[in-house]
Amino acid sequence: MQKETFEWIHSWCDYADKSDKPRVLLVGDSITHGYQEIVRKLLKDVAYVDYVSTSYAVDNKLYCQLVEGMAKNSDYALIHFNHGLHGFHMSPRTYKSKLKNLLVRIRGKAKLVLAETTVVYKEGNKRLHAGWKKRVNERNEILGELATELDAELNRLYAVSERIDKKDRCPDGTHYEIEGYQKLANAVAETLKKFLK
Repeated sequence: MQKETFEWIHSWCDYADKSDKPRVLLVGDSITHGYQEIVRKLLKDVAYVDYVSTSYAVDNKLYCQLVEGMAKNSDYALIHFNHGLHGFHMSPRTYKSKLKNLLVRIRGKAKLVLAETTVVYKEGNKRLHAGWKKRVNERNEILGELATELDAELNRLYAVSERIDKKDRCPDGTHYEIEGYQKLANAVAETLKKFLK
């Protein structure tokens, strides 16, 4: 386990006392945090949408306890998992093992949707970040494998993120302006709607 310089956690549960609509849990990092509010608005007529986003990585006990606790705190119809941009130190083997163990524990009766990790550029968005390009490719391949192994849906957010214009990206090369998050949110909501009919 290796921690980052700053670690953070955000979460929200919509109308936690109600059960008249299906409930969705978004699990993720800062990318999820960036689009969660838009997804909640897009799905407000068909589901209650909760989220937990954090910088902690999947090899951290606190992370696993946090996500498992959230997943078991409500009766979720869907769990959308998008958390690949932390824990750079993990080998593909460790990442897959830790992630699979967590996903098996949290899914319960929920349908799992595994979102590909989004593209990472170097600061200024001119060139791909070489180190993260390798990690993202490895992790997206693993997500495809896990989708098959766990009978989960694969949400191909990487391709969506590749098509987002530079003007809709933050200068850091990783995050997005509101227009970029809107495009990601649209893709997430459309995928989830298929299972909320």
